[in-house]
Amino acid sequence: MFTSIPSLDSILQCLLPVFTEPSFRTHVEILLGWVMCLSKRTEYGVFQTIQADAPVSRQERHPFDRFYNFFSRSSWMVPDLARQVAVAVVVRLNPSGLLYLVVDDTLLHKRGKKVYGLGWFRDAVASTAKRVATASGNHWVVVGLAICIPKTDKIYCLPIHAKLHLAGKNQKSEATLAREMLGDILEWFPDRKLVFLGDGAYSTKNLLGDLDPRVTYVGVMRADAAIYDPVPAKQSKSKRGPKATKGPRLPNPKEAMKKADCSRSGHGPWTWQMIKATAYGVTRKLQVVSFQAVWPEVMGLRPILVVLVRDPLGKFKDKYLFTTDLNADLGWVIAAFSRRWSIEVAFKASKQVMKIQAPQHWCQQSVEKLSPWVWLMQSVISLWYLTEGHKLPAARAARRRFGEWDTEWSLAHMLRILRAAILEATIKPESATKAELCQLLDQLENYLNLAV
Repeated sequence: MFTSIPSLDSILQCLLPVFTEPSFRTHVEILLGWVMCLSKRTEYGVFQTIQADAPVSRQERHPFDRFYNFFSRSSWMVPDLARQVAVAVVVRLNPSGLLYLVVDDTLLHKRGKKVYGLGWFRDAVASTAKRVATASGNHWVVVGLAICIPKTDKIYCLPIHAKLHLAGKNQKSEATLAREMLGDILEWFPDRKLVFLGDGAYSTKNLLGDLDPRVTYVGVMRADAAIYDPVPAKQSKSKRGPKATKGPRLPNPKEAMKKADCSRSGHGPWTWQMIKATAYGVTRKLQVVSFQAVWPEVMGLRPILVVLVRDPLGKFKDKYLFTTDLNADLGWVIAAFSRRWSIEVAFKASKQVMKIQAPQHWCQQSVEKLSPWVWLMQSVISLWYLTEGHKLPAARAARRRFGEWDTEWSLAHMLRILRAAILEATIKPESATKAELCQLLDQLENYLNLAV
């Protein structure tokens, strides 16, 4: 029923190598149905939106088999689709310079005895500092590209890869899955340098052991991390046994901050220094302690730069950061790590706007494909708006109506503009006959009825 628009087609054509020709047509139809669906985005609800001109009862499932099979039986692979989306995003939005990659995990709530990959995991949204909440669902590890929107200072995250994390001791950990996705991205962009950003769950040997030289990692260190001076103490030639490979043990990050608090002279390694850094879109004055160390448990004997950060105003908790770039500017380390928040915003948009938790699928193939497909299409929609959609008259009109708290860089706004553009392309009163217009009005009436 709905017609795609040329500016969106130019992006979708980049995905053509992933699919067969029939699967590609199905893919475009499902994307349009997902965008235009105004009701709950179950698979059945989306497929009804696609065929709004021919309403189908739940008793007659066979007209939708082609769409169900797109996820459960089609031969396309998630890594192939992820590669094409990532290349399209990088070419248009980040053609040069560093690629800032953010990794994090999220829980999609699901229930059912037969749902593949179901388990009980920590629910970050429901958990508090004093209580850890768990919930049933599929646990995903997602890598996103955190870009600076052109002509702004706004950081925006576009998901470009995702893998399902299964419960159980014998299953791959989140860090191992992140390492596999990082390896894929290094192959996709062999000539680019990457900055990989992660929280404490990813500061592990599974991910950081033998890290590729093209990757700079910026992450969170444990408060009680066992760190050592990278320079071994001089050893007497007459002393037997192997030579020391690291120096004496240093205070852990929490102890180092306490030493800095007790320092009165303002000199020495454990003293606060005041710097300006841009974090979360605001330039702030922060207190910092920095020093080089080795963290054998995670990084082996590779030296790292430890950056301990405190907000003098007390608005943010103390952060124990570290990076593999020993010459990094301290302000850059803080600004780079603050980009990690953008993936939390992307997760919120995928759940509240794309309704990624609504589909009620259960088989392995559908579970492993549908959620990554939604995240990748979220990136496609964002890419369309950032390159072409913001130029449309509807987008300019919407900007004039914005209130104090409105922003055009929200996925909800982008989706509204795309939906308006698709409707405008579908309704063509100048070229349609009277009979076609009557049929179109009937279809639109049925489409609105589906949303009720």
